[in-house]
Amino acid sequence: MRRMWLLLVLFSLAACSGLPLNMLAPRVSVATVDLRQFGVLEQHFDVGLRVANPNDFDLTIEALEFDLEVNGRAFAKSLSRAATKIPAASSAVLQIDAIMQSKNLIEQLRTLTPDTLKQGVPYRIRGRIKTDQSSRWLPFDRSGIYGGDAKPPTGRTI
Repeated sequence: MRRMWLLLVLFSLAACSGLPLNMLAPRVSVATVDLRQFGVLEQHFDVGLRVANPNDFDLTIEALEFDLEVNGRAFAKSLSRAATKIPAASSAVLQIDAIMQSKNLIEQLRTLTPDTLKQGVPYRIRGRIKTDQSSRWLPFDRSGIYGGDAKPPTGRTI
C-alpha cells in the first residue's frame, strides 16, 4: 500500500512538472471601446482588451470572460474562446465582442455628463482568464480611467 501511495505522488509530480511554478497571472485593462451594432434590446461593442504577459515565457489565452462597469454602473459582458498567443514580457490587444443591455445604456446616458467624458470615464473590469499554462481559470479585477485628458494616478503601490 505504501508503494502505491509513493507511485501516485511521483506520477502526480511528473504530470505537473510541465507547468511553470512561478507563473504570474496576465494583467487585463481596457484599451478601446467602439460601438459595433445598435439594437432595440441590446448593443454590441468591440472592446479592445490589453492583455499583458509578465512572464518570461509565451502564453496562449484560450478563453476570457468579463463584466465591464463604466462610471460605477454595469456596461457590458462578454465571453470569448478565441485562442491568442502573447509573447513573453509583452502585451497584445484582443478585440472582444461585448453585449450591453438597453437598460444599462439608459443608465449610462443618465449619468455620463460632457465633463465626465472630457475628464475620462472611470471603469472597472472583472473576470477570469484561461491560459495554456494553467488548468484553472485565473481571476482579474482592474480599475482605471478610459479616454479624456485624465492622467494616471501617481504614488506608490502598497
